[in-house]
Amino acid sequence: MGDTQVNCLYCGKKIAGDVAECPHCGAVSHFQTRGYRSGARLRFVLFWIGVAAFCLFFALWLPR
Repeated sequence: MGDTQVNCLYCGKKIAGDVAECPHCGAVSHFQTRGYRSGARLRFVLFWIGVAAFCLFFALWLPR
């Protein structure tokens, strides 16, 4: 996206549109054009698979 400049939502200063946090105040940028953090989607999917496996284990293990 190149040289896109946006205003920081917290301090109001101009920042690049593809930075993760404001270099002026350190706040998280809500204008990231990069998408998900590296590996975040995989961790999200693995977490929910783990939760489902945990629930299934206890559903089958508990007495009826």
